[in-house]
Amino acid sequence: MENLLSFDTGLMIWTWLTFAIVLVVLGTKAWKPMIKALENRENFIRESLDEAEAARLEADKVAGEYEEMVAKARQEAQQIVASGKETAERMKADILNEAQEKSKALLKQAESQIATEKDKALSDIRSQIVDISMIAAEKIISRSITPDDNERLIDDALKEYGKN
Repeated sequence: MENLLSFDTGLMIWTWLTFAIVLVVLGTKAWKPMIKALENRENFIRESLDEAEAARLEADKVAGEYEEMVAKARQEAQQIVASGKETAERMKADILNEAQEKSKALLKQAESQIATEKDKALSDIRSQIVDISMIAAEKIISRSITPDDNERLIDDALKEYGKN
């Protein structure tokens, strides 16, 4: 056990020489490829982060455009509804005006027809009254009035009837 803890210069030189050789071999054969692999990995991660940021920016842009389209669609829908309401109100007013005009025309036509029928009925009644009066007067007066008097009375009655 004493040999293990004793200092040997030759062993120390060979140990340092072996360590230096291992270090050079590892530096050329392993260290450079490991550094290159780490740099490649770092570049890959950096590119992935840049792509993710670009994708996020693109997604934000698309989301903004989508929101604008939705807002525009809502505005257009509100305009269409308002226009529809306005058109409906205008049509309602037109229909009401047309209905009122038609009812006024029908009322005037009915009043005119009633007046015509009234005048015709009054004329018929007057004619019948004249005929009945003439017949009654003829029967009553035929015994005491001459035909000339009868004709004169008829003319007077017609003149008086024309004044009314």
